Amino acid sequence: MITSFYTGATGAIQSQRGLDVAANNIANMSTNGYKAQRVTFEDLLYTNMRADNQELKAGHGAKLSKTDVLHTGGAPRATGRDLDFAVFDARSFFGVMTEEGIQYTKNGNFSLSQQADGKFYLAYAGVGNVVDAAGNPIEVDPNQYDQREIASKIGVFTFANIDGLTPNGSCLFSATATSGNPTVVAQPQIQTGYLESSAVDIADEMVEVIQLQKAFQLNTRMVQISDEIMQTVNNLR
Repeated sequence: MITSFYTGATGAIQSQRGLDVAANNIANMSTNGYKAQRVTFEDLLYTNMRADNQELKAGHGAKLSKTDVLHTGGAPRATGRDLDFAVFDARSFFGVMTEEGIQYTKNGNFSLSQQADGKFYLAYAGVGNVVDAAGNPIEVDPNQYDQREIASKIGVFTFANIDGLTPNGSCLFSATATSGNPTVVAQPQIQTGYLESSAVDIADEMVEVIQLQKAFQLNTRMVQISDEIMQTVNNLR
């Protein structure tokens, strides 16, 4: 009976973590360039219930093994703003110089930032400068600039395995050994005056929430039943 108690408790905790991921997706349904995540569960260790019967086994619940980023393209959204850019190829990303090195994003909502040298550069607000194909910041004349010219300077990068990218917040991804090194896209199709909308599908998220909520309820009910049975057994002594 103690096993059932801890199995139910483990399942409830992991279901709650799954709900946290779904809630984060829903919260970002209006975030430009956001990519939804999906949780994957796996069962825990099985042990023998009786020493004389190796085939009589009991599991110990489930755990959240990983979260996968769904690199599906978001819908194009016209903004008419000069410093909004979008690249709708699902495998292509803009590069942004951060304190940890160059990271990659699908959010092309850029702005101009004046640096210590007095010059203005294309920037990803609150993060760092947007880089060109060589990894250098892009200088822009704030008094006279053409968005198509700026678009032609923006570096666009791709990876052999985009599923290996690690999300870091602010719609940024960092390269890993699994994703491989970034490769420059030779002739990127950058759309000016557009942004890529969030790729969250609210219908899918609501289905996910309902499933996880039911799993949470059943697991907590199992904890309650196990506790009630243990109280009954203790009262028989």
